[in-house]
Amino acid sequence: MNSQTFTSFDGRIGRQTWWLAQIVVWIATAAAVFAGAALLALSGVDNYAAGFSLMHLLVFVILIANLYFSFTVNTKRWHDHGRSGWWNLALFVPVVGPLLGLVMLGFLAGEEGNNRFGPPVIRNMAGAVQRFGRAGQ
Repeated sequence: MNSQTFTSFDGRIGRQTWWLAQIVVWIATAAAVFAGAALLALSGVDNYAAGFSLMHLLVFVILIANLYFSFTVNTKRWHDHGRSGWWNLALFVPVVGPLLGLVMLGFLAGEEGNNRFGPPVIRNMAGAVQRFGRAGQ
């Protein structure tokens, strides 16, 4: 997983990278919200309404970042299935969308071989050894 996993909509990623990226995004979001709440509590804001509004703004900004990073990762995973990133919109369909996303993105393997979004993700140890050098060095 590299920085382009979260910033670029190009290419493909496999299931393992998708799961790891989801965990990273949600842990980072939870940590940012917790840190924001702690800073708000420590700031000593006397006006509760002003402090509460500040917290809402902070959470809104964090959730927008979460949405962007999630969409980039999901788009790459849709690409691995040979589908456009516009399939992210299906995730907003109540009940069916999140279930479809979880099954398609998290559990089903992508297309074998090249597709219009690029070459396949390295899925075996021989490819990893080719990419990163000999194992055990």
